[in-house]
Amino acid sequence: MTTGSVRRPGRYWVFTAVVIPLNPLAWYLIQRWQACVAAHPGAEQQGYDGPCSAEYGLLGLAGLALLPLTATIVVALFIGITEGRRRYRFAAGRWVCAVVVGVCSPPTLLVYGLGYWVGRALPAPQIMRAHQVGWETAVNAYTALSRGLPPQQVVPGGFVSPEPVYLDTVMGYARYYGMDVTFQPGFSVAFGSPAFVAGAAVGNLVGNSIGRSRAAAMARAQWREHRTIRVIVTASTTWCCVDGRWLRFDHAVVMEYYLEGATCVMTFPDTEPLMLTGPPAAVHAVLFAYLRGGPSWQHQPFLHHIAAAATSPTAA
Repeated sequence: MTTGSVRRPGRYWVFTAVVIPLNPLAWYLIQRWQACVAAHPGAEQQGYDGPCSAEYGLLGLAGLALLPLTATIVVALFIGITEGRRRYRFAAGRWVCAVVVGVCSPPTLLVYGLGYWVGRALPAPQIMRAHQVGWETAVNAYTALSRGLPPQQVVPGGFVSPEPVYLDTVMGYARYYGMDVTFQPGFSVAFGSPAFVAGAAVGNLVGNSIGRSRAAAMARAQWREHRTIRVIVTASTTWCCVDGRWLRFDHAVVMEYYLEGATCVMTFPDTEPLMLTGPPAAVHAVLFAYLRGGPSWQHQPFLHHIAAAATSPTAA
C-alpha cells in the first residue's frame, strides 16, 4: 500500500525552464526581421508580399511568444516575495532550472531575486511561525530526553486516563482506505432522425464513461475523513477525538511510522493508516519514539533530521 508523499515544491520552476528558452529565440526572430527591413526599404509595408515575407511570418510567432514571457517577469516578482516570506530556499532549490532561467532571461531571475529578498525581509506567515515553534519544541524535547530527563506531563482538561499525559494539542486528522462504489450506467432511448439518434447514443456513452471514471476515482484508496481534531498522547497510546468519540491507537501495534515535514503517519496491522498533520507532528514523533521504548529510540530513521538539529552548534 502506498500512502503518498509530500511533493517537492517548485514544480513551476521546471515549467519555466522549459518555456524560457523561447525568449532568446523570439528576440532572434525580431532582430532577423529588422535586419531584413533595413536591407530592403519598403518591405515593412509589403508584409507577406515583400522580400521579407518569411521574416514577417516569423515575427508574428515571436510576438506571440513574447506575451507569456513578459507576463513571466511580472509573475516572478510575486513568486519571489511568496517564496522569500515562506522561507523557502532560493528558487525552491531548483538550481538547474534557475541557471536556465538566468541564462535565457536575466531580467526574470533578477526580478525574482529582488522579490525573494523583499519576502525574506517581511515577517513570516503565522502558520510558518507555528511550524517553527513546533520544530524547536521537538528539538528541545529530543535533547532533554537524550540527556535522561523525563518527559514533561500536562494536565488535559476533560480527559481522564490512568496513564500520564505528555501531549494535548490540535492536529489535522485523516485515514487511508478505499471504498466500494456502485455505478449504475444510464440508458436512454431516442427517436428522430438518424443523426439525432446517433448523437444521443454517443452522449449516453460519454456520460457513462465519465460516471464510471468518477466512481473509480471515489473507490480507490486515498486519504479520507479530513478534519481537525484534539490529539492526546499518553505513555502507550495516541488518542484522537473524532466526532465526540475517543479513538485509541496503541503505540505497541504500530508497524511503521513516517515523519515528513509537518505530517506523521502510522500504519497498523488490522486498521487503516492514521495521518496527523500540523506543527506538533515533530513533537509527536519524538514522544512516540521515546515512549515506544528501546535503547535505540534516538536512532529511529524518522528522527534523523531532529537529531541532526539537536546536535548542531546552533541548537546547542
